[in-house]
This record gives sequence, structure tokens and C-alpha cells, in this order.
Amino acid sequence: MSQSDADMPSNSSVRLTLWVAMVGLVIMTVWAGMTEIDQVKRAQGQVIASDRTQVIQAVDGGVLRELLVQEGDEVQAGQLLASFEKTRVRAALDDTQGKVMALRITLARLRAEVYGQKLSFDAEMKAYPALIENQINLYNRRNTAFIEDIQALRKVRAVLVEEGEMIRKLEATGDVSQADILRSRRQIADVEAQITTRHNKFFQDAQAEMTKAQEDLNAQSEALNDRTQLLEQTDMTAPSRGLVKSIRVTTLGGVVRAGDIVMELLPTQSGLILEAKVYPADIAFVTVGQTANVKLDAFDSTVYGGFRGEVIYVSPDTLNEETQRGPQPYYRVHVKIGSKDFDGEKAQRMEVRPGMTAQVDLVVAKRSVLSYLINPVSKVMSQALRPI
Repeated sequence: MSQSDADMPSNSSVRLTLWVAMVGLVIMTVWAGMTEIDQVKRAQGQVIASDRTQVIQAVDGGVLRELLVQEGDEVQAGQLLASFEKTRVRAALDDTQGKVMALRITLARLRAEVYGQKLSFDAEMKAYPALIENQINLYNRRNTAFIEDIQALRKVRAVLVEEGEMIRKLEATGDVSQADILRSRRQIADVEAQITTRHNKFFQDAQAEMTKAQEDLNAQSEALNDRTQLLEQTDMTAPSRGLVKSIRVTTLGGVVRAGDIVMELLPTQSGLILEAKVYPADIAFVTVGQTANVKLDAFDSTVYGGFRGEVIYVSPDTLNEETQRGPQPYYRVHVKIGSKDFDGEKAQRMEVRPGMTAQVDLVVAKRSVLSYLINPVSKVMSQALRPI
């Protein structure tokens, strides 16, 4: 057997190995070119309420009487949080309400005088019998005086008319002058004018009083509404469901000025979002609508999984964060938290709360495995080919 014949099995094995390696390389290259993986930009974020923190302020101020919640308590919409002393506000409200009812009763009397209606009062007015009695007495006195004045003038007119009749009889005999006749007629006309003037003055005065009373009633009604709101605002209630974030005033009996912040409420009813800080070097290709993978630091992602999210906001410009190394620019990105990656007993126990931190992977594109493998080589080649 020659040496060439002895080497043939070895050469065949080498060729087979090379073919297998080449086929494997081709298959791996095809797989690497066809298989795509997510290209992500990683950032740190924090869970916040989609609605900003609500500030609970004292509208009118006063003395703090009760504080019914503590920091961290979950409250429902309309739940009483704190209350202020009501004595001063209630006294002002009662005083204004009394003025409103007095004006309404006065208007009822004036309308009866102006329109000739029967004097009447509704059920709400009847809760103030002293005021009603005063207006009834005034109504009777004014009407009595008016009627007596008219009757007196009518009596004078009757006498003058009777004198005029006598003068006319004497006129036929020529015992009176024409001047006496004219003077008698003028006197009758003057009294009739006085009767008309007294009628007009009575109704004009009542009309003027009614207009003034209506204006005063409008002003006092507005003041009553304001004081009613102030009384309601002595009880501070939660505007929506949320968590008590911080309480600024804790001393019962302490004086709170108008506009002072009593506490802050973190809304939870409107849902939660994640606010991420993306540094300028990673902001390229981050746009609204992209997918995000959220892993909460409080839960082991290998046990509890994570969340799918969607980018809903990217700040148009950078903001600055103060760090030990000085101001650090970043872009603010909001991610709407969606469903969990997987369901399960453990995953169902995940309770997301405002303030939790998370790792956010923003899926900006898809790249093939081959491009990841070639990219480092391409960078080296591009740098190597630069002119020196």
C-alpha cells in the first residue's frame, strides 16, 4: 500500500469536517440574519400617579379642630380629612341669613302695596314671626295713613263741590262775580290734583323701596352663598380616592391661615404611570407609542415577572437633575403601565404603589443577531481605515 493510499481516509475525514463546518456556518449565518431581537434603551424610573399630587389648602383659615387621617392612609372621594372651628363662620352665616329673610319679608309687603295684592308669606318666611309681625304692622300703618289722607282730601273736595253748587245758583241772580266762580273751580281742581299726587307718591315710594330692597336682597343672597361655602369648607374632604402623602399641620387648636397647605393627597383612582429619566446619549429613536418592559425593583422579576408598557410622553427638551457630580441632564419619559407579562398566584399579589422604583427597557427597534455580531467589527474597521 502506498503512502497516498494511507492518507486517503484521513483526507476524507478532513473534507467531511470542513463541509460540516461550512454547512453549520451557513445555517448559523442564515439564522443570525433572520432572527431579530429587541434593541432597547435602559433607564431608571419611578411609579407616580397619572394625576399630580393634589394640595389640600385652607380656604378661609381658622382653628384646626379635628384631624382624622394619618400619613399613608388610603382615603375615598368625599371622605372627611380634617375640620376647623365653625363658630365664627356659622355666626356670620346666621346673621346674613337673617338679613336675607328680613329683605324677603319686606319685599312681600312692598309687592302687596305696589300691586294691590293680598299680604301673604311663604312657609320659609313664617319661621321668622317677629319680622312678619313688624311688616304687617308697618303695612297696616301705611295703608291706614294713606286711606285717611285720601279720605280727608275727598271730604275737602266734597265741601268745595258743595260750595261750587251754591255759587252757581247765585250766579243766576248775579250775586257773585265771575272771579269767585273761577276761584271755586280752581280750589276743586287743586284738591283733585292733591288726591292724584298722594296716590302717585304712595305707589312711587313703595316702588322705589321695592327696587332698593331687591338690590339689597341680591347682594345679601350672594353673601349668603359665599358664607355657606365657607361653612362647608370648614370640613376638608378628599376630592378623589388616594393616599395621604404628607400632613403639614398636626397641632389641634392651632391657627391655620387662609391659603396654608394642610396636607397633600396622592390620587390613585386615575391610574398609575411610570416616569423614567432617559439620558441624552440614549434618547435617540425613543418616541411615543413604543413598547416598554417594566421590572419593579420591589419584586424579583424572575418570580413575579414584569409589566408591558407604552411610551405616552417624551419631554421636548432636557431637564436637569442635581447630583454629586453637578447638574445631570435627562429627558422625562412617561410610560403607561399595562398588563403583566404572565399571570399566576404570585403575580396577582403584586400591588403597584406610587413611589416604587423600576428598571425600564424601552424597545426602540429590532435588530438581527448578525448585525450585533458584525457591528463591533464594522466599528474597528471604520476606525482603522481613517487617514492618519
